[in-house]
Amino acid sequence: MTRIRVRVSTVVVAALLLALAAGARADQGEGNGNGDNHPNRKLRGTYTFRLVPATSFAPFVPASGVATAPRQDILRVGIFRADGAGTVTGRTIATTDDGLTTIKIDFNWSGTCTMDADGLGTLRINAPTAADINACVDGNNPPNPVTGCEAFEGAESYAFVVNRHGDDKVVGLIQIDNDGGGAKIFLTGDAKRR
Repeated sequence: MTRIRVRVSTVVVAALLLALAAGARADQGEGNGNGDNHPNRKLRGTYTFRLVPATSFAPFVPASGVATAPRQDILRVGIFRADGAGTVTGRTIATTDDGLTTIKIDFNWSGTCTMDADGLGTLRINAPTAADINACVDGNNPPNPVTGCEAFEGAESYAFVVNRHGDDKVVGLIQIDNDGGGAKIFLTGDAKRR
């Protein structure tokens, strides 16, 4: 009778250990495989993006101030790198407009991101400084350099969702703030891992 109890206890202990091991593997999720399940670790790598405008209802409201709206970005392409620990750096080429002239601005930026276990998060971009501006020209032929372009780009926030189909990661982005008045152009688009 004693032998049967020992065997049953061994089986029970083995089953418990297997259940604990399975739980630990499930907790690792899509982390780095070392048990590090920090949500930002899921957004790591180099991504290319294209952002296009989505206009709010403001232009259609009488006295909305569209005619006096400040210069705003209306198109963007670029690249960003997420380190998996919440730091993001990037380079953007933006087409900005104030209703009278169009200017192309090429600038570097840095920011932070947070992401939850569902792949939803927020990307915050710091306002670029004069040192971050690589080029700034108006659309005339030939293009004319413009100074003070850092004033046209400010801090921004985007909500995002990561879609993990197959080996690709696609990040859907929507701008969630806009300090500009009048037109209230918000940018939206996708970033794809290189």
